[in-house]
Amino acid sequence: MEPDQFAAALIDASPDGLILVDPGGTITLANPVAASMFGHDVDQLIGTSVDDLVPLEYRRGHARHRASYADRPSVRPMASGLRLFGQTANGALFPVEISLSSVDIDGEQQTIATIRDVSDRQETAAQMAMMQDRERIARDIHDMVIQRLFAAGMNLQAIQGQAEPAIVGERIGTAIDDLDDTIRELRAAIFRLGQQGERRSVSAQITELVHERARHLGFEPTVRLAGDLDHVPDFVADQLIATLTEGLSNIVRHADASNADVHVDLTDDVLSLIIGDNGKGIPNEPKRSGGLSNMMWRAAELGGACTVGPNEPSGTRLHWHVPVD
Repeated sequence: MEPDQFAAALIDASPDGLILVDPGGTITLANPVAASMFGHDVDQLIGTSVDDLVPLEYRRGHARHRASYADRPSVRPMASGLRLFGQTANGALFPVEISLSSVDIDGEQQTIATIRDVSDRQETAAQMAMMQDRERIARDIHDMVIQRLFAAGMNLQAIQGQAEPAIVGERIGTAIDDLDDTIRELRAAIFRLGQQGERRSVSAQITELVHERARHLGFEPTVRLAGDLDHVPDFVADQLIATLTEGLSNIVRHADASNADVHVDLTDDVLSLIIGDNGKGIPNEPKRSGGLSNMMWRAAELGGACTVGPNEPSGTRLHWHVPVD
């Protein structure tokens, strides 16, 4: 096989689309994969402008980028870090990754573009994101709903054998309040799933949540907020609120506290949540299960950490912190 034939065979056998573009932006060579990707025959692609393969709204800018690359040719990805799209003959758009290199052909500098259709990869990424969302929702339901239902059930069970009508009435009232809260939290979770519009600010969510939990705590925790919390990304804010919910619920269930403080701070790209109470404290080696495990998982998923230890002079201190880009 002659060298030219060998080179042509390599180009045709490439799993990626390959096109060769002259300094004027005209396609001088294309392999079958590139032609199929854009909905053309090879002969149709050759001689046309490479700009025709770019979505209409980006064509003017693409011509400038070509000129800039011609001034400083190198082997590099095109528009690294940005989402790129190609446009087929019928106008459909599809996501691509493109690598560029330069080659001298008969004294003329031409550009080789290697094009990969990443539609399948992005679909897989979307499916992974959906699975992660489902797992997050499951944890939210555990943190905000199931444990409350369990507590309500235990409260109702404790009524059995009570002789005093006043005690029975009080316990039933508490259980009904817990169930009402659970219904509200389920509605809120469902609303978040379908929410398309403006979200409430992070500061408002924190203060409202703490105020709502005060009824169960028997006192109003102190809240301190610092930093530009309302610009925390939504996916980080969701994990913060879920962790705060679980932390306050733990105080209600286990701490026997008469005071608590909540401090949320965003400093130097680190979001920090500290919840302290003056209750009976925790064992030296707290079990990493249930709510505590979930709070640690939420921090780890965001590249952070969650620790629980003794508070001063008494009680428990939770510190949850994650980086925020």
